[in-house]
Amino acid sequence: MTEQRNNIYSDIPAWLLEKNLYNDMEASASKTHFIRKTLKHISEVFENELFCEKFAGKPLFLQSIDPRVKLLTLIFYMVLSSFTSNIVVLLILAVIPLLYAKLSGLELKDYIRRSWLYIPVLVLVFSIPGVTSLFVKGSPLVTVLRPGVMGLQSGLYFSMNGIEVALRIALRAGISLSFGFLLLLTTRWSKITSALALMHVPLLFISVLNMAYRYIFVISAMACDMMEARYLRTVGKLDTSDNRRFMGHSVAHMFIKSHYLSEEIYDAMRCRGFTGRPVSCDKFKVKGTDIFFIINNVIIVLILIAGEHLF
Repeated sequence: MTEQRNNIYSDIPAWLLEKNLYNDMEASASKTHFIRKTLKHISEVFENELFCEKFAGKPLFLQSIDPRVKLLTLIFYMVLSSFTSNIVVLLILAVIPLLYAKLSGLELKDYIRRSWLYIPVLVLVFSIPGVTSLFVKGSPLVTVLRPGVMGLQSGLYFSMNGIEVALRIALRAGISLSFGFLLLLTTRWSKITSALALMHVPLLFISVLNMAYRYIFVISAMACDMMEARYLRTVGKLDTSDNRRFMGHSVAHMFIKSHYLSEEIYDAMRCRGFTGRPVSCDKFKVKGTDIFFIINNVIIVLILIAGEHLF
């Protein structure tokens, strides 16, 4: 066996048996490789779709609610969060989607990460300069610059009023994202657009939404194929100028290709009898669980409106 193995190795060129130190170094630093990073970000688009479909098909709480009822209810919560100014009410509104997510079988860790750990945090950070004493007056809570420094008569400080303003902005952003993700994770996209059509939303708007949603995955697949082809043909280290040139050419190519693709798709749809009206096989009917869901949320909204003046 050993002699047979040595004979096999003797037929292989020596340069193929040498260990490629650059590939090892590249694999250890793959997070900084621009092609691998681009492929990773593109694959996240498909991962999000699979993540949504995994929960939307489960026969649990929100998944069994009529999409029209669910859509109107969750949108109403978003609107309510935009008009309320009470921190306690906003905190309660932030807890409601978490309860619904738990009842619907969602993974709370991923759900919280997607809805609260990115955009709300960025909104909070970016709103900090706007809630200082330069814009929001009040009793100093945290002093940054003493009075008279840099020509500021009252100094630069954060007040309780300013901190509350920043919290309101961040909470409103997080609440809107929470209810939006809750709708997408518990409802298939086709059912959402079908519900919009039954609610007499303009058909042109629904068609644009459907085409945009599908185009995201078509163009992502095209970009992924392009990146994989470049990666398989790459030998050695890429210069920064080559990376920029490749990305510029790729964006231009994707733009031109998507333009021609859109015309071909539209022609194919017209040949198959498309008249501009979306067709759906879904038939929605309000059931007892939907009525119970409506009554339950009406009671919650009335309590929150009353709490606006009590808390």
